Amino acid sequence: MKLYRVYSETGDTYLMAVESKGNVDKIKTEANEFEIEYLGKGTRDNEYLFKVNGEIHHVFVDNGYVFVDNASVFKLERATELPTKEGEAVEEMIKGREGEVISPLQGRVVSIRVKEGDAVNKGQPLLSIEAMKSETIISAPVAGVVEKILVKQGQGVKKGDTLVIIK
Repeated sequence: MKLYRVYSETGDTYLMAVESKGNVDKIKTEANEFEIEYLGKGTRDNEYLFKVNGEIHHVFVDNGYVFVDNASVFKLERATELPTKEGEAVEEMIKGREGEVISPLQGRVVSIRVKEGDAVNKGQPLLSIEAMKSETIISAPVAGVVEKILVKQGQGVKKGDTLVIIK
């Protein structure tokens, strides 16, 4: 079982647990489960055929954009494999990371609006990052309590760095 954090072009992040057996992958996200079987190449370049939960779909990849059955789904920015513990249940792998707030860009932390122990609502501003003279507000992806702040004001961060953990 492998765990990935997938970054979309819009800055959204998703957690995916992937278990591969032969030609079939079982993928579990925070909200869905998929059984995906690779069937082979399609009729045009960069087209692939997959059976997803029993239904056949045409997947086309162009310039990082993923099209399923000719409808744009998303643009994948990148995917990062996360460390897992031996014997850890899939639900625990995903649940344990859903409150991580990840930096969507490289920049410098200019302000931190919360402190450890604060209760926060989903969408509440947590901190701001400045990049190229533009300030980006980073908001809470889930409601909960700020367990840990992993950055300091003035600190440089890279895209994908964990900034705050909410439980």
